[in-house]
Amino acid sequence: MGRMRGYTRQRHPMKISRPFLLVLALTATRLAGSTPVMPPLNAEPIVIIQTEPADFPLELSNLGVIDGWAKVVVGIDEQGLLLDALAIGYSHPRFAESALAALARWQYQPARVGGRPITAVTQLDFTYRYDSAGAKVVTITALTYSEQLKLRSHRAENRLCRLEELDTTPIPTHLISPAYSEYDIHRNAGKTVVVSFYIDETGRVRLPTINYADDDAVARQALAAVAQWRFEPPKARQKPVITKASQAFVFKAPAR
Repeated sequence: MGRMRGYTRQRHPMKISRPFLLVLALTATRLAGSTPVMPPLNAEPIVIIQTEPADFPLELSNLGVIDGWAKVVVGIDEQGLLLDALAIGYSHPRFAESALAALARWQYQPARVGGRPITAVTQLDFTYRYDSAGAKVVTITALTYSEQLKLRSHRAENRLCRLEELDTTPIPTHLISPAYSEYDIHRNAGKTVVVSFYIDETGRVRLPTINYADDDAVARQALAAVAQWRFEPPKARQKPVITKASQAFVFKAPAR
């Protein structure tokens, strides 16, 4: 039985590999319903109903900033509800805040495969361009001179780092094993489940999804377990960042 680097050993005959970035053929994803997946290539995409525009941050426009961007990963369930949203990059944190606020207000239609709705995770790219006729402002807050300097000097930031860019491999602080019965282990010997997930700056697992599964039922159990994992905050150059990892669960028949 293997174990993840820095991870405690699992107490059932199932191999767990160390964290790794993995890109699999999306057509291998077979799960639907409430189990989050990366949408396969033949899926109808998530439809976003922008009930109102995303606000261009007023304090930035007052400082002469006329454009910006934000990248957000979202999970939309089969009923069109927003499950989670994680900003992984931005030209200024105010744009990330605006994007997250807009996502909370907007409505969605779920991705579909063969007409059937699925819970899916995807990345959205926000592009901002200031237009005095379209910029929507609710309140105006006066900024101090030091705050203005901070806004002017802020650089674009990609908060998502590869595992190899981190100072150390993510260190788990809370791990639980999937709740597999002895029957599940025997029945699924030789089968594999791959769960992909983000680890945010606080060490919390975000937006876990199924990349591949030989069995739908055990995939859901693996997903439920990973969603509860916690890590020490990942860091790059001593600064908290977001990273993405995948975990393979490989079933191994008990020795007779």
